[in-house]
This record gives sequence, C-alpha cells and structure tokens, in this order.
Amino acid sequence: MTEYLVASVSLLLLAFAQNISFSIVSRSRNRSSIKYHLVAAFFSNAVWYLTFRSLVTNNMSLGLFPWYCIGTMFGSVTGVKISMWIEKWLHIGSDDHIKPKVDIVELEKRVRWLECPTVEPDEETGNG
Repeated sequence: MTEYLVASVSLLLLAFAQNISFSIVSRSRNRSSIKYHLVAAFFSNAVWYLTFRSLVTNNMSLGLFPWYCIGTMFGSVTGVKISMWIEKWLHIGSDDHIKPKVDIVELEKRVRWLECPTVEPDEETGNG
C-alpha cells in the first residue's frame, strides 16, 4: 500500500509538472524569443523523460491512470497561467515575430497608385 501511495503521489506531481512544461513549450513556439523556446523545450523534454521513467518503473499500472490524468489536467491549466506570466515578464507577445512592420494604410495607397499611376495616392482619399 505504501509503495502504491508513493508511486501515485510522485506520478501526480510529475504529470502536473509535465503538462506545465507542455503548455509552456507549446506557447513558446508562437513567440519571438528563441531563447525562451530553447529553455522551455529542454524543461519539457526533461520532465517528459522523468514521467515516462516513473511509469515504466511502476509497470504502467492502470491504478496510476487517474493520478496521471488529474496531474495533467491541472498542470495544463497552471502551465498556461505560468506561461502568460513569463511572457508578460519578458515582454514577448503572441506572434510578435510575424506581425506586419508596415503601415497597412500607406501600403494600400501605394498599391492603388501602382494600379492607377495617373492618380496620386492622396487624391483618392482627399487628403492633401
């Protein structure tokens, strides 16, 4: 009984940490910081390895399944919150690396001018 209790608690905590790391690494893929993603990927893979090792050494008993599921569910939600806090602290936002760096209004004016070069860009809008 003591062995099962130790295995359950350790798996619960490992699964919790595993899904925290999965959430963080998943969100880090859509951020502009490669360093952040590198650290998150290392953390995620290390925790996955430890979790899998725990499952193998405990013969992947079906009795551990509920503890694994509970740990992963709460870890996932917690991981999103932690990831949001880290992103705020590092000043990195979602998809910053693919956001346009141009003024869309100015670009549209230039495209219209290319389509009809006899009209100046400001003549169409009346700005002048």
